[in-house]
Amino acid sequence: MQPTSLRLVPVPMFNDNYLWLLIAPNGNTVAVDVGDYDVLDTYLQAHQLTLTTVLITHHHRDHTAGLPELKKKHPHVPIYGSATITGITHVVNGGDIFTIADIGRLLVLDISGHTKIHLAFYQLTEKILFCSDCLFSAGCGRIFDGDPVSFYQSIQKISLLADDTRLCAAHEYTLSNLEFALAVEPDNISMQQHQQRCTVLRQQNQPTLPTRLGDEKHYNPFLRCHLLGQRIRLLTGEPCENGQHAFTALRRYKNTWQAETLVK
Repeated sequence: MQPTSLRLVPVPMFNDNYLWLLIAPNGNTVAVDVGDYDVLDTYLQAHQLTLTTVLITHHHRDHTAGLPELKKKHPHVPIYGSATITGITHVVNGGDIFTIADIGRLLVLDISGHTKIHLAFYQLTEKILFCSDCLFSAGCGRIFDGDPVSFYQSIQKISLLADDTRLCAAHEYTLSNLEFALAVEPDNISMQQHQQRCTVLRQQNQPTLPTRLGDEKHYNPFLRCHLLGQRIRLLTGEPCENGQHAFTALRRYKNTWQAETLVK
């Protein structure tokens, strides 16, 4: 990756969430998805950072529960997100571009599917994508109030970004995702190598994120559905006439696979 003047920090939150911070050299800081205000405040104070902007990707509580307290403590900090989320001060939609002082220009992407409305924020010069619960390393989010057609379109949209884009997912699910990915493609050497790297990182209590989009194309099955139709059909028994059908079948199969795994 190219060196950057911005610092990207995943702060652990809850059991497996990350609160992402994008930090300018002068300490001005953008926070993404404030599920717990105390976690954010503790980090800001410990590192003498100044909160200047908040970005919210979607409505789930583990991404928004800290907003009421944040608004009390930082009433003048702008909060960007969908009009459907309580506490948003600056409404944005897919296709919008806005500038944050000391951070740069951000493009808003509509990446619905996990939820009916789900936004991503793409820092254009550093190529950093805050994709939250849409795309994980070696996996993707569950479908709640979204739908598989929108979800597939969102993942295709992300796949068109530069291969050196850094993907900042909101959960540390990489190792469990790789177990499933290897059940789909057991002979995928890139997956095996990624699993080895990530196992070491987690043993050292280090994050496996961010991850590079170009790398994910080698080992994320949800970015490879267009290549895996026959394999997915064998696993699921569902027709996989195109990438959309294969994605829908694979996402549904992962729900069942997870349930079967939990029973064991």
